[in-house]
Amino acid sequence: MPTHKTKLISVARKYCANWDRGNCLGIMFSRRDGALEFKISKEFANKPCCVKKGCSYFDNIVIPGVNNGY
Repeated sequence: MPTHKTKLISVARKYCANWDRGNCLGIMFSRRDGALEFKISKEFANKPCCVKKGCSYFDNIVIPGVNNGY
């Protein structure tokens, strides 16, 4: 997987469901009692993409999907 920060932005732009013209939608997923839940995170919503600094959604959802060919 790309480690260069410019490459990370390219991957986010192409594959991240939270990408919105350079900003993050802030939708975060979790599981509780076997059910998938989502919430909009005030920390990320409507703010510039932070993939260069590290983003748990990108690292845990996007990267595994890209690595698996999805």
